[in-house]
Amino acid sequence: MTNSASTITQTEVDALLRHLQELRQQISTARETIAPLEANLAEVYDEFQVVVGGLRRQSMRLQAEIDTLRAQIDRFSYDQDDTLEPDEGNDKLLYVKEEETTDSAPADPEKVEKDTLLEHLFRILDPMVNDEDSELLANLQGLCDDPNTTLADILEELPWGLVWTTRSSQENLAKQHRRLTIWEQALKQQLDNLNRATERLKKDQRYGLWQQYQKGQEYWRNFLNQCIEQQQDQNYELQAELDSLREEWGRITLRQGDGETGGRGESFSN
Repeated sequence: MTNSASTITQTEVDALLRHLQELRQQISTARETIAPLEANLAEVYDEFQVVVGGLRRQSMRLQAEIDTLRAQIDRFSYDQDDTLEPDEGNDKLLYVKEEETTDSAPADPEKVEKDTLLEHLFRILDPMVNDEDSELLANLQGLCDDPNTTLADILEELPWGLVWTTRSSQENLAKQHRRLTIWEQALKQQLDNLNRATERLKKDQRYGLWQQYQKGQEYWRNFLNQCIEQQQDQNYELQAELDSLREEWGRITLRQGDGETGGRGESFSN
């Protein structure tokens, strides 16, 4: 339950400020974890693709041709028509919705809080005298005007100092506490998002490759050689399946051709 204006104390504000510092540090640590992990996943996947990518692409081509032949055989065997009539009503509705989406400007749900942050900056900083304050204010004002930039993004760019710890002339303890609580909620959400991003990276299919790579160069080379052998075996199986389907399709088209020839022969004899 939120404290009322009459019960907010400086001790509570100080505790909130300490928590904000902790959140900023945790966010910084999370970003330091994500950036190299993303780079490592990309690097190890590129190396994997150089070695095994050609065989994997061959596998996809074989599978695509197998699927095409199977569809042709099924259509011929069951006399199915796989063409679908386009739903003009849905297409028209989709077109209208796309136009409406394109014409509408993106909403900025945090605009009020970003404006409040800007007002606080103007009251605390002194851009007319201090060049650093002027540069900081110009940078943060540009971020605040960007609807794609969140309040937490801006708070990450805001250096720790007077802007965080000082109460403006328009604030009492309760108003300062409310503002800092909103900043705290924004940073908590930012940290949660970063933690979820880290978890998604660990569930990425490339993360398994990275784990193999971390076991050492010799282990990694053996792993790649094993992948090559497995992919080659799979491609051999796919090629055999494709050859079988080609033979079946050849027999079907041959029977179809014989039937047409026989029909023409009967008409000539009559």
